[in-house]
Amino acid sequence: MSSSVSEPSENQNLFSEIERRSRDYSESIAFKADGGRGKAYTYHEATQIISQLSSGLQAGSLVAKREIGLVSENRPEWCLAYLAIVAAGGTVVPIDANLKLNEIAYVVDHAELDVVFCSARFEQPLSGLGRTLRTISLEPDAENSFRNLLDEQEKYRICTDNDIAVLIYTSGTTGDPKAVELTHRNLLSNVEGIERGLCFDSNDRFLSILPLHHTFEATCGFLTPMMRGAQIISARSFKSKDIFEDIGHNKITVMCGVPLLYEKAYQSIRRALNSAPAGKRLLFNFLYSLSRLGWKLQQNWGKPFFGSLRAKGGLSSIRMFVSGGAALPPKICAFFNLIGIGMIQGYGMTETAPVVAANRPADIRFSSVGRPLDNVSVKIDQPDSSGVGEIIVRGENITPGYRGNSEKTAELIKDGWLHTGDLGKLKRGHLYITGRAKNLIVSAAGKNIYPEEIEEKLLESDLVMEAVVFGRTKEGKQGEEVRAVLVPDMDELAARGTALADSVDMSEVRAAMEEVVRSVNDSIADYKRISAFNVQLEELEKTTKKSVKRFAYK
Repeated sequence: MSSSVSEPSENQNLFSEIERRSRDYSESIAFKADGGRGKAYTYHEATQIISQLSSGLQAGSLVAKREIGLVSENRPEWCLAYLAIVAAGGTVVPIDANLKLNEIAYVVDHAELDVVFCSARFEQPLSGLGRTLRTISLEPDAENSFRNLLDEQEKYRICTDNDIAVLIYTSGTTGDPKAVELTHRNLLSNVEGIERGLCFDSNDRFLSILPLHHTFEATCGFLTPMMRGAQIISARSFKSKDIFEDIGHNKITVMCGVPLLYEKAYQSIRRALNSAPAGKRLLFNFLYSLSRLGWKLQQNWGKPFFGSLRAKGGLSSIRMFVSGGAALPPKICAFFNLIGIGMIQGYGMTETAPVVAANRPADIRFSSVGRPLDNVSVKIDQPDSSGVGEIIVRGENITPGYRGNSEKTAELIKDGWLHTGDLGKLKRGHLYITGRAKNLIVSAAGKNIYPEEIEEKLLESDLVMEAVVFGRTKEGKQGEEVRAVLVPDMDELAARGTALADSVDMSEVRAAMEEVVRSVNDSIADYKRISAFNVQLEELEKTTKKSVKRFAYK
Protein backbone atom coordinates (compact mmCIF):
# COMPACT_ATOMS: atom_id res chain seq x y z
CA MET A 1 0.00 0.00 0.00
CA SER A 2 1.32 3.45 -0.88
CA SER A 3 2.46 5.94 1.72
CA SER A 4 0.31 8.71 3.18
CA VAL A 5 0.00 12.05 1.44
CA SER A 6 -0.98 15.38 2.92
CA GLU A 7 -3.95 16.09 0.69
CA PRO A 8 -6.89 13.91 -0.36
CA SER A 9 -6.92 12.57 -3.86
CA GLU A 10 -9.00 14.52 -6.38
CA ASN A 11 -10.34 11.22 -7.67
CA GLN A 12 -13.85 10.37 -6.60
CA ASN A 13 -14.22 7.53 -4.14
CA LEU A 14 -16.94 6.27 -1.82
CA PHE A 15 -16.00 8.19 1.30
CA SER A 16 -14.98 11.43 -0.42
CA GLU A 17 -18.39 11.52 -2.12
CA ILE A 18 -20.31 10.77 1.10
CA GLU A 19 -18.23 13.32 3.02
CA ARG A 20 -18.90 15.99 0.37
CA ARG A 21 -22.64 15.40 0.39
CA SER A 22 -22.99 15.02 4.16
CA ARG A 23 -21.93 18.63 4.74
CA ASP A 24 -25.51 19.62 3.95
CA TYR A 25 -26.85 17.32 6.69
CA SER A 26 -24.13 17.65 9.36
CA GLU A 27 -26.52 17.94 12.33
CA SER A 28 -29.01 15.36 11.05
CA ILE A 29 -29.00 11.84 12.46
CA ALA A 30 -27.14 9.39 10.23
CA PHE A 31 -27.39 6.19 12.33
CA LYS A 32 -29.33 4.81 15.25
CA ALA A 33 -28.65 1.46 16.91
CA ASP A 34 -30.96 -1.16 18.44
CA GLY A 35 -34.14 -0.30 16.60
CA GLY A 36 -33.74 3.40 17.31
CA ARG A 37 -33.30 2.89 21.05
CA GLY A 38 -29.50 2.76 21.11
CA LYS A 39 -26.51 4.93 20.24
CA ALA A 40 -27.12 7.64 17.62
CA TYR A 41 -24.58 9.38 15.40
CA THR A 42 -25.10 12.62 13.46
CA TYR A 43 -23.59 12.94 10.00
CA HIS A 44 -20.94 15.25 11.46
CA GLU A 45 -20.04 12.75 14.19
CA ALA A 46 -20.05 9.83 11.75
CA THR A 47 -17.78 11.45 9.16
CA GLN A 48 -15.43 12.69 11.89
CA ILE A 49 -15.08 9.18 13.36
CA ILE A 50 -14.60 7.70 9.89
CA SER A 51 -11.85 10.21 9.07
CA GLN A 52 -10.09 9.68 12.39
CA LEU A 53 -10.37 5.90 12.20
CA SER A 54 -9.08 6.03 8.63
CA SER A 55 -6.04 7.91 9.90
CA GLY A 56 -5.53 5.29 12.61
CA LEU A 57 -5.57 2.56 9.98
CA GLN A 58 -2.67 4.30 8.26
CA ALA A 59 -0.38 4.20 11.27
CA GLY A 60 1.94 1.66 12.92
CA SER A 61 1.56 -2.00 11.99
CA LEU A 62 -1.78 -1.34 10.24
CA VAL A 63 -0.28 0.81 7.49
CA ALA A 64 0.56 -2.16 5.28
CA LYS A 65 -2.83 -3.86 5.59
CA ARG A 66 -4.79 -3.78 2.35
CA GLU A 67 -7.67 -6.18 2.98
CA ILE A 68 -9.47 -5.84 6.31
CA GLY A 69 -12.30 -8.10 7.44
CA LEU A 70 -15.60 -7.00 8.96
CA VAL A 71 -18.01 -9.34 10.76
CA SER A 72 -20.88 -8.29 13.00
CA GLU A 73 -24.63 -8.01 13.31
CA ASN A 74 -26.12 -4.83 11.80
CA ARG A 75 -25.08 -1.78 13.81
CA PRO A 76 -23.86 1.76 13.09
CA GLU A 77 -20.25 0.84 13.87
CA TRP A 78 -20.27 -1.72 11.02
CA CYS A 79 -20.91 1.16 8.62
CA LEU A 80 -18.30 3.40 10.25
CA ALA A 81 -15.64 0.68 9.98
CA TYR A 82 -16.58 -0.08 6.36
CA LEU A 83 -16.15 3.55 5.28
CA ALA A 84 -12.98 4.02 7.36
CA ILE A 85 -11.35 1.06 5.59
CA VAL A 86 -12.15 2.38 2.10
CA ALA A 87 -11.19 5.93 3.13
CA ALA A 88 -7.79 4.56 4.15
CA GLY A 89 -7.36 3.10 0.67
CA GLY A 90 -8.10 -0.42 1.84
CA THR A 91 -10.50 -3.13 0.74
CA VAL A 92 -13.36 -4.21 2.99
CA VAL A 93 -13.99 -7.95 3.25
CA PRO A 94 -17.51 -8.28 4.72
CA ILE A 95 -18.08 -11.69 6.34
CA ASP A 96 -21.48 -13.31 6.76
CA ALA A 97 -22.21 -13.34 10.50
CA ASN A 98 -24.23 -16.55 10.05
CA LEU A 99 -21.36 -18.62 8.65
CA LYS A 100 -19.93 -21.56 10.54
CA LEU A 101 -16.43 -21.09 11.94
CA ASN A 102 -14.83 -23.26 9.25
CA GLU A 103 -16.54 -21.12 6.58
CA ILE A 104 -15.26 -17.93 8.21
CA ALA A 105 -11.80 -19.51 8.29
CA TYR A 106 -11.99 -20.08 4.52
CA VAL A 107 -12.67 -16.38 3.91
CA VAL A 108 -9.92 -15.31 6.34
CA ASP A 109 -7.38 -17.60 4.65
CA HIS A 110 -8.39 -16.90 1.05
CA ALA A 111 -8.38 -13.11 1.55
CA GLU A 112 -5.17 -13.41 3.63
CA LEU A 113 -6.67 -11.33 6.42
CA ASP A 114 -4.54 -10.24 9.35
CA VAL A 115 -7.05 -7.73 10.76
CA VAL A 116 -10.79 -8.08 11.35
CA PHE A 117 -13.28 -5.62 12.82
CA CYS A 118 -15.87 -7.56 14.83
CA SER A 119 -18.52 -7.37 17.53
CA ALA A 120 -17.95 -9.00 20.91
CA ARG A 121 -19.42 -12.41 20.10
CA PHE A 122 -16.87 -13.05 17.34
CA GLU A 123 -13.67 -12.19 19.21
CA GLN A 124 -13.14 -15.56 20.87
CA PRO A 125 -14.05 -17.69 17.80
CA LEU A 126 -11.75 -15.60 15.59
CA SER A 127 -8.87 -15.95 18.03
CA GLY A 128 -9.06 -19.73 17.63
CA LEU A 129 -8.58 -19.85 13.87
CA GLY A 130 -4.97 -20.95 14.16
CA ARG A 131 -3.32 -17.90 12.61
CA THR A 132 -2.16 -14.51 13.85
CA LEU A 133 -5.27 -12.42 13.53
CA ARG A 134 -5.76 -9.03 15.12
CA THR A 135 -9.33 -8.24 16.11
CA ILE A 136 -10.59 -4.68 16.51
CA SER A 137 -13.78 -4.50 18.53
CA LEU A 138 -16.79 -2.53 17.35
CA GLU A 139 -17.80 -2.14 21.01
CA PRO A 140 -17.01 1.47 22.06
CA ASP A 141 -15.93 0.52 25.59
CA ALA A 142 -13.96 -2.67 24.79
CA GLU A 143 -10.26 -2.96 25.64
CA ASN A 144 -9.39 -3.27 21.94
CA SER A 145 -12.12 -0.88 20.75
CA PHE A 146 -11.95 0.85 17.38
CA ARG A 147 -12.03 4.10 19.35
CA ASN A 148 -8.46 3.46 20.46
CA LEU A 149 -7.39 3.91 16.84
CA LEU A 150 -9.01 7.31 16.33
CA ASP A 151 -6.31 9.74 15.18
CA GLU A 152 -7.22 13.43 15.08
CA GLN A 153 -4.41 14.12 12.60
CA GLU A 154 -6.23 13.50 9.33
CA LYS A 155 -4.25 11.55 6.77
CA TYR A 156 -5.34 10.73 3.26
CA ARG A 157 -4.16 7.96 1.04
CA ILE A 158 -4.32 8.11 -2.73
CA CYS A 159 -7.49 6.22 -3.58
CA THR A 160 -9.03 6.22 -7.03
CA ASP A 161 -12.39 5.09 -8.31
CA ASN A 162 -10.71 2.10 -9.98
CA ASP A 163 -9.38 0.73 -6.69
CA ILE A 164 -11.08 -2.31 -5.19
CA ALA A 165 -13.37 -1.07 -2.41
CA VAL A 166 -14.86 -4.38 -1.35
CA LEU A 167 -14.21 -8.10 -1.75
CA ILE A 168 -17.40 -10.12 -1.34
CA TYR A 169 -17.53 -13.87 -0.92
CA THR A 170 -20.63 -15.30 -2.56
CA SER A 171 -22.55 -18.02 -0.75
CA GLY A 172 -22.39 -20.59 -3.53
CA THR A 173 -24.44 -23.78 -3.31
CA THR A 174 -21.64 -25.96 -4.65
CA GLY A 175 -17.90 -25.74 -4.23
CA ASP A 176 -15.99 -22.91 -2.60
CA PRO A 177 -17.47 -19.39 -2.71
CA LYS A 178 -16.15 -16.97 -5.32
CA ALA A 179 -14.55 -13.67 -4.27
CA VAL A 180 -16.24 -10.81 -6.16
CA GLU A 181 -14.24 -7.60 -6.52
CA LEU A 182 -16.15 -4.31 -6.63
CA THR A 183 -14.44 -0.98 -7.24
CA HIS A 184 -15.37 2.45 -5.93
CA ARG A 185 -16.65 3.24 -9.42
CA ASN A 186 -18.81 0.09 -9.51
CA LEU A 187 -20.57 1.11 -6.31
CA LEU A 188 -20.79 4.83 -7.05
CA SER A 189 -22.22 4.13 -10.49
CA ASN A 190 -24.87 1.87 -9.00
CA VAL A 191 -25.81 4.40 -6.32
CA GLU A 192 -26.13 7.07 -9.02
CA GLY A 193 -28.43 4.86 -11.08
CA ILE A 194 -30.57 4.01 -8.05
CA GLU A 195 -30.84 7.69 -7.06
CA ARG A 196 -32.08 8.65 -10.51
CA GLY A 197 -34.58 5.79 -10.64
CA LEU A 198 -36.02 5.98 -7.12
CA CYS A 199 -36.83 9.01 -5.01
CA PHE A 200 -35.09 9.19 -1.63
CA ASP A 201 -34.25 12.29 0.41
CA SER A 202 -33.12 13.48 3.82
CA ASN A 203 -36.64 13.04 5.23
CA ASP A 204 -36.47 9.27 4.74
CA ARG A 205 -35.80 6.83 7.56
CA PHE A 206 -34.49 3.44 6.48
CA LEU A 207 -34.80 0.31 8.61
CA SER A 208 -31.65 -1.75 8.08
CA ILE A 209 -32.78 -5.33 8.54
CA LEU A 210 -31.02 -7.47 5.93
CA PRO A 211 -27.43 -8.39 6.88
CA LEU A 212 -25.10 -5.61 5.76
CA HIS A 213 -22.58 -8.05 4.28
CA HIS A 214 -25.11 -8.62 1.46
CA THR A 215 -24.46 -6.22 -1.41
CA PHE A 216 -28.19 -5.50 -1.72
CA GLU A 217 -28.41 -4.08 1.80
CA ALA A 218 -24.97 -2.44 1.70
CA THR A 219 -25.70 -0.53 -1.51
CA CYS A 220 -29.44 0.10 -1.16
CA GLY A 221 -29.86 0.28 2.61
CA PHE A 222 -26.58 1.95 3.61
CA LEU A 223 -24.61 3.72 0.85
CA THR A 224 -27.60 5.12 -1.08
CA PRO A 225 -29.38 6.60 1.98
CA MET A 226 -26.11 8.12 3.18
CA MET A 227 -25.70 9.86 -0.15
CA ARG A 228 -29.14 11.45 0.38
CA GLY A 229 -28.76 12.41 4.04
CA ALA A 230 -31.37 9.91 5.18
CA GLN A 231 -31.47 8.25 8.60
CA ILE A 232 -30.50 4.56 8.95
CA ILE A 233 -31.88 2.61 11.91
CA SER A 234 -30.45 -0.83 12.66
CA ALA A 235 -33.26 -3.32 13.30
CA ARG A 236 -33.19 -5.32 16.52
CA SER A 237 -33.88 -8.65 14.85
CA PHE A 238 -35.54 -10.45 11.94
CA LYS A 239 -38.59 -11.31 14.09
CA SER A 240 -41.85 -9.93 12.68
CA LYS A 241 -42.92 -8.49 16.06
CA ASP A 242 -39.64 -6.57 16.46
CA ILE A 243 -39.74 -5.34 12.88
CA PHE A 244 -43.25 -3.89 13.21
CA GLU A 245 -42.34 -2.29 16.54
CA ASP A 246 -39.16 -0.77 15.03
CA ILE A 247 -41.14 0.58 12.07
CA GLY A 248 -43.69 2.24 14.34
CA HIS A 249 -41.19 3.51 16.93
CA ASN A 250 -39.05 5.24 14.28
CA LYS A 251 -41.76 6.12 11.73
CA ILE A 252 -39.78 4.22 9.10
CA THR A 253 -40.48 5.31 5.52
CA VAL A 254 -38.33 2.86 3.48
CA MET A 255 -37.21 -0.71 4.02
CA CYS A 256 -35.24 -3.13 1.84
CA GLY A 257 -36.15 -6.78 2.23
CA VAL A 258 -36.31 -10.20 0.64
CA PRO A 259 -39.62 -11.77 -0.49
CA LEU A 260 -39.84 -13.99 2.60
CA LEU A 261 -40.10 -10.91 4.80
CA TYR A 262 -42.94 -9.41 2.77
CA GLU A 263 -44.71 -12.76 2.45
CA LYS A 264 -44.82 -13.04 6.25
CA ALA A 265 -46.17 -9.49 6.56
CA TYR A 266 -48.79 -10.28 3.91
CA GLN A 267 -49.84 -13.46 5.70
CA SER A 268 -50.10 -11.59 9.00
CA ILE A 269 -52.42 -8.99 7.48
CA ARG A 270 -54.48 -11.65 5.69
CA ARG A 271 -54.93 -13.58 8.94
CA ALA A 272 -56.19 -10.43 10.66
CA LEU A 273 -58.62 -9.84 7.78
CA ASN A 274 -59.85 -13.44 7.91
CA SER A 275 -60.69 -13.09 11.60
CA ALA A 276 -62.49 -9.76 11.12
CA PRO A 277 -66.31 -9.58 11.17
CA ALA A 278 -68.04 -10.48 7.90
CA GLY A 279 -69.04 -6.86 7.24
CA LYS A 280 -65.43 -5.64 7.43
CA ARG A 281 -64.27 -8.43 5.15
CA LEU A 282 -66.91 -7.53 2.58
CA LEU A 283 -65.92 -3.85 2.76
CA PHE A 284 -62.22 -4.71 2.34
CA ASN A 285 -62.91 -6.92 -0.69
CA PHE A 286 -65.08 -4.21 -2.27
CA LEU A 287 -62.48 -1.47 -1.76
CA TYR A 288 -59.68 -3.80 -2.88
CA SER A 289 -61.53 -4.46 -6.16
CA LEU A 290 -62.01 -0.71 -6.62
CA SER A 291 -58.31 -0.14 -5.92
CA ARG A 292 -57.41 -2.72 -8.57
CA LEU A 293 -59.67 -0.90 -11.04
CA GLY A 294 -58.06 2.40 -10.09
CA TRP A 295 -54.62 0.91 -10.66
CA LYS A 296 -55.61 0.04 -14.22
CA LEU A 297 -56.66 3.67 -14.64
CA GLN A 298 -53.28 4.76 -13.23
CA GLN A 299 -54.88 5.98 -10.01
CA ASN A 300 -53.58 5.01 -6.56
CA TRP A 301 -56.90 4.75 -4.76
CA GLY A 302 -55.45 2.34 -2.22
CA LYS A 303 -53.72 5.24 -0.46
CA PRO A 304 -56.93 6.87 0.84
CA PHE A 305 -58.99 3.64 0.97
CA PHE A 306 -56.73 1.71 3.34
CA GLY A 307 -55.24 4.33 5.66
CA SER A 308 -56.81 2.74 8.74
CA LEU A 309 -55.64 -0.75 7.70
CA ARG A 310 -52.04 0.45 7.31
CA ALA A 311 -52.24 2.24 10.67
CA LYS A 312 -53.62 -0.83 12.43
CA GLY A 313 -50.83 -2.94 10.92
CA GLY A 314 -48.19 -0.45 12.12
CA LEU A 315 -47.31 0.55 8.56
CA SER A 316 -48.78 4.06 8.33
CA SER A 317 -45.35 5.71 7.94
CA ILE A 318 -44.11 3.33 5.21
CA ARG A 319 -44.10 4.80 1.74
CA MET A 320 -41.85 2.27 0.02
CA PHE A 321 -40.86 -1.37 0.39
CA VAL A 322 -37.98 -2.50 -1.82
CA SER A 323 -37.74 -6.21 -2.63
CA GLY A 324 -34.74 -8.07 -4.02
CA GLY A 325 -32.63 -11.18 -3.64
CA ALA A 326 -35.26 -13.55 -5.07
CA ALA A 327 -38.50 -13.47 -7.06
CA LEU A 328 -41.42 -11.74 -5.34
CA PRO A 329 -44.79 -13.44 -5.99
CA PRO A 330 -46.90 -11.01 -8.07
CA LYS A 331 -49.84 -11.33 -5.67
CA ILE A 332 -47.63 -9.97 -2.84
CA CYS A 333 -46.44 -7.08 -5.01
CA ALA A 334 -50.03 -6.35 -6.04
CA PHE A 335 -51.37 -6.52 -2.48
CA PHE A 336 -49.05 -3.92 -0.98
CA ASN A 337 -49.35 -1.55 -3.92
CA LEU A 338 -53.15 -1.84 -3.88
CA ILE A 339 -53.37 -1.02 -0.16
CA GLY A 340 -51.30 2.11 -0.71
CA ILE A 341 -47.70 1.07 0.01
CA GLY A 342 -45.26 1.35 -2.89
CA MET A 343 -43.79 -2.13 -3.40
CA ILE A 344 -40.72 -1.81 -5.62
CA GLN A 345 -39.29 -5.04 -6.97
CA GLY A 346 -35.82 -4.98 -8.47
CA TYR A 347 -33.25 -7.35 -9.91
CA GLY A 348 -29.51 -7.67 -9.61
CA MET A 349 -26.59 -9.74 -8.40
CA THR A 350 -23.46 -9.23 -6.33
CA GLU A 351 -21.38 -8.97 -9.52
CA THR A 352 -23.37 -5.90 -10.64
CA ALA A 353 -22.98 -3.99 -7.35
CA PRO A 354 -25.92 -5.14 -7.28
CA VAL A 355 -28.89 -3.42 -8.98
CA VAL A 356 -29.55 -3.98 -12.68
CA ALA A 357 -33.23 -3.06 -12.93
CA ALA A 358 -36.04 -1.79 -10.70
CA ASN A 359 -39.64 -0.74 -11.00
CA ARG A 360 -40.14 3.00 -10.72
CA PRO A 361 -42.77 4.37 -8.31
CA ALA A 362 -44.83 5.75 -11.21
CA ASP A 363 -44.33 2.71 -13.46
CA ILE A 364 -44.89 -0.49 -11.48
CA ARG A 365 -45.78 -3.81 -13.09
CA PHE A 366 -46.49 -6.53 -10.58
CA SER A 367 -44.80 -9.36 -12.49
CA SER A 368 -41.73 -7.48 -13.70
CA VAL A 369 -38.50 -6.40 -12.04
CA GLY A 370 -38.81 -3.03 -13.74
CA ARG A 371 -36.77 -1.12 -16.26
CA PRO A 372 -32.97 -1.28 -16.34
CA LEU A 373 -31.28 1.59 -14.49
CA ASP A 374 -30.54 4.39 -16.93
CA ASN A 375 -26.77 3.82 -16.66
CA VAL A 376 -27.01 0.06 -17.19
CA SER A 377 -27.47 -1.72 -20.54
CA VAL A 378 -29.42 -4.98 -20.65
CA LYS A 379 -29.78 -7.40 -23.58
CA ILE A 380 -31.35 -10.82 -24.04
CA ASP A 381 -28.76 -13.18 -25.46
CA GLN A 382 -29.87 -15.77 -28.01
CA PRO A 383 -33.62 -15.39 -27.35
CA ASP A 384 -35.97 -18.22 -28.29
CA SER A 385 -39.22 -17.82 -30.23
CA SER A 386 -40.94 -16.34 -27.17
CA GLY A 387 -38.15 -13.80 -26.58
CA VAL A 388 -36.63 -15.64 -23.61
CA GLY A 389 -32.86 -15.89 -23.39
CA GLU A 390 -29.98 -15.22 -21.02
CA ILE A 391 -29.89 -11.76 -19.47
CA ILE A 392 -26.58 -10.03 -20.13
CA VAL A 393 -25.52 -6.70 -18.62
CA ARG A 394 -23.05 -3.94 -19.37
CA GLY A 395 -22.22 -0.80 -17.39
CA GLU A 396 -19.79 0.81 -14.97
CA ASN A 397 -21.39 -1.20 -12.18
CA ILE A 398 -20.12 -4.61 -13.31
CA THR A 399 -17.29 -6.29 -11.43
CA PRO A 400 -13.76 -6.47 -12.84
CA GLY A 401 -13.97 -10.17 -11.94
CA TYR A 402 -13.36 -12.87 -9.36
CA ARG A 403 -10.15 -12.60 -7.38
CA GLY A 404 -7.73 -15.40 -8.16
CA ASN A 405 -10.11 -17.07 -10.60
CA SER A 406 -9.46 -15.91 -14.16
CA GLU A 407 -11.27 -18.92 -15.60
CA LYS A 408 -14.58 -18.08 -13.89
CA THR A 409 -14.08 -14.39 -14.72
CA ALA A 410 -13.72 -15.25 -18.41
CA GLU A 411 -16.94 -17.28 -18.24
CA LEU A 412 -18.73 -14.38 -16.53
CA ILE A 413 -17.62 -11.46 -18.72
CA LYS A 414 -17.40 -11.81 -22.50
CA ASP A 415 -16.75 -8.86 -24.82
CA GLY A 416 -17.64 -6.45 -22.03
CA TRP A 417 -21.00 -8.10 -21.28
CA LEU A 418 -21.64 -9.83 -17.97
CA HIS A 419 -23.55 -13.09 -18.42
CA THR A 420 -25.92 -13.41 -15.45
CA GLY A 421 -27.01 -17.03 -15.93
CA ASP A 422 -30.59 -15.81 -15.47
CA LEU A 423 -33.24 -16.21 -18.13
CA GLY A 424 -35.68 -13.48 -19.00
CA LYS A 425 -37.27 -11.27 -21.61
CA LEU A 426 -37.79 -7.57 -22.27
CA LYS A 427 -41.32 -6.38 -22.92
CA ARG A 428 -42.14 -2.71 -23.50
CA GLY A 429 -38.97 -1.70 -21.66
CA HIS A 430 -39.63 -3.86 -18.59
CA LEU A 431 -37.49 -6.84 -17.67
CA TYR A 432 -39.23 -10.10 -16.77
CA ILE A 433 -37.31 -12.93 -15.12
CA THR A 434 -38.39 -16.40 -16.22
CA GLY A 435 -35.87 -18.40 -14.24
CA ARG A 436 -32.31 -19.39 -13.59
CA ALA A 437 -30.57 -21.28 -16.40
CA LYS A 438 -29.26 -23.91 -14.02
CA ASN A 439 -32.79 -24.50 -12.65
CA LEU A 440 -34.23 -25.17 -16.11
CA ILE A 441 -36.17 -28.44 -16.41
CA VAL A 442 -35.98 -30.23 -19.76
CA SER A 443 -38.85 -32.61 -20.53
CA ALA A 444 -38.52 -35.95 -22.33
CA ALA A 445 -39.67 -34.18 -25.49
CA GLY A 446 -36.91 -31.57 -25.12
CA LYS A 447 -39.27 -28.81 -23.96
CA ASN A 448 -37.93 -26.13 -21.61
CA ILE A 449 -39.83 -25.75 -18.35
CA TYR A 450 -39.19 -22.83 -16.00
CA PRO A 451 -39.84 -23.90 -12.38
CA GLU A 452 -40.26 -20.29 -11.26
CA GLU A 453 -43.28 -19.92 -13.56
CA ILE A 454 -45.02 -22.90 -11.92
CA GLU A 455 -44.07 -21.73 -8.42
CA GLU A 456 -45.67 -18.38 -9.17
CA LYS A 457 -48.94 -20.09 -10.08
CA LEU A 458 -48.87 -22.28 -6.96
CA LEU A 459 -48.33 -19.23 -4.76
CA GLU A 460 -51.38 -17.52 -6.22
CA SER A 461 -53.37 -19.76 -3.86
CA ASP A 462 -53.77 -18.40 -0.33
CA LEU A 463 -53.51 -22.00 0.87
CA VAL A 464 -49.84 -22.22 -0.17
CA MET A 465 -47.27 -20.40 1.94
CA GLU A 466 -44.16 -21.63 0.08
CA ALA A 467 -43.40 -23.78 -2.94
CA VAL A 468 -40.34 -25.11 -4.71
CA VAL A 469 -40.50 -26.81 -8.11
CA PHE A 470 -37.67 -28.90 -9.60
CA GLY A 471 -36.95 -31.56 -12.19
CA ARG A 472 -36.14 -35.14 -11.35
CA THR A 473 -34.95 -37.80 -13.77
CA LYS A 474 -36.94 -41.03 -13.58
CA GLU A 475 -34.84 -44.18 -13.79
CA GLY A 476 -34.74 -45.61 -17.29
CA LYS A 477 -36.46 -42.58 -18.84
CA GLN A 478 -35.30 -39.59 -20.85
CA GLY A 479 -35.86 -36.04 -19.66
CA GLU A 480 -37.09 -34.85 -16.30
CA GLU A 481 -40.39 -34.98 -14.50
CA VAL A 482 -41.76 -31.90 -12.73
CA ARG A 483 -41.89 -32.32 -8.95
CA ALA A 484 -42.83 -29.92 -6.16
CA VAL A 485 -42.63 -29.47 -2.40
CA LEU A 486 -45.43 -27.38 -0.87
CA VAL A 487 -45.66 -25.69 2.52
CA PRO A 488 -49.35 -25.07 3.31
CA ASP A 489 -50.61 -22.00 5.14
CA MET A 490 -52.03 -23.75 8.20
CA ASP A 491 -53.79 -20.62 9.47
CA GLU A 492 -55.61 -20.22 6.17
CA LEU A 493 -56.55 -23.91 6.18
CA ALA A 494 -57.82 -23.60 9.77
CA ALA A 495 -59.86 -20.52 8.83
CA ARG A 496 -61.55 -22.64 6.16
CA GLY A 497 -62.28 -25.43 8.62
CA THR A 498 -59.47 -27.73 7.47
CA ALA A 499 -56.52 -29.00 9.56
CA LEU A 500 -57.45 -27.34 12.82
CA ALA A 501 -54.38 -26.25 14.78
CA ASP A 502 -55.10 -28.54 17.76
CA SER A 503 -55.56 -31.62 15.59
CA VAL A 504 -53.77 -31.54 12.26
CA ASP A 505 -55.29 -34.00 9.81
CA MET A 506 -52.58 -34.55 7.19
CA SER A 507 -55.00 -36.35 4.89
CA GLU A 508 -57.10 -33.17 4.77
CA VAL A 509 -54.00 -31.03 4.26
CA ARG A 510 -52.83 -33.20 1.37
CA ALA A 511 -56.30 -33.19 -0.18
CA ALA A 512 -56.29 -29.38 -0.11
CA MET A 513 -52.85 -29.29 -1.72
CA GLU A 514 -53.95 -31.83 -4.35
CA GLU A 515 -56.75 -29.45 -5.31
CA VAL A 516 -54.27 -26.59 -5.67
CA VAL A 517 -51.93 -28.71 -7.83
CA ARG A 518 -54.86 -29.92 -9.93
CA SER A 519 -55.97 -26.33 -10.53
CA VAL A 520 -52.44 -25.27 -11.55
CA ASN A 521 -52.02 -28.28 -13.83
CA ASP A 522 -55.29 -27.42 -15.55
CA SER A 523 -53.97 -23.93 -16.32
CA ILE A 524 -50.63 -24.90 -17.92
CA ALA A 525 -49.46 -26.93 -20.90
CA ASP A 526 -49.42 -30.70 -20.41
CA TYR A 527 -45.63 -30.95 -20.61
CA LYS A 528 -45.31 -28.54 -17.64
CA ARG A 529 -47.70 -30.43 -15.36
CA ILE A 530 -46.58 -31.36 -11.83
CA SER A 531 -46.34 -35.15 -11.78
CA ALA A 532 -45.81 -35.57 -8.03
CA PHE A 533 -45.50 -33.44 -4.92
CA ASN A 534 -44.69 -33.64 -1.22
CA VAL A 535 -46.12 -31.60 1.65
CA GLN A 536 -44.08 -30.35 4.59
CA LEU A 537 -45.27 -28.24 7.51
CA GLU A 538 -41.93 -26.57 8.33
CA GLU A 539 -40.70 -23.75 6.08
CA LEU A 540 -38.39 -24.52 3.17
CA GLU A 541 -34.64 -24.58 3.80
CA LYS A 542 -33.06 -21.19 3.16
CA THR A 543 -29.62 -19.73 2.49
CA THR A 544 -28.36 -16.86 4.64
CA LYS A 545 -29.84 -14.58 1.96
CA LYS A 546 -33.25 -16.11 2.76
CA SER A 547 -33.62 -17.68 -0.67
CA VAL A 548 -34.71 -21.31 -1.03
CA LYS A 549 -31.99 -23.96 -1.17
CA ARG A 550 -33.26 -25.57 -4.36
CA PHE A 551 -30.47 -28.14 -4.46
CA ALA A 552 -31.73 -29.58 -1.17
CA TYR A 553 -34.95 -30.74 -2.80
CA LYS A 554 -33.75 -32.30 -6.05
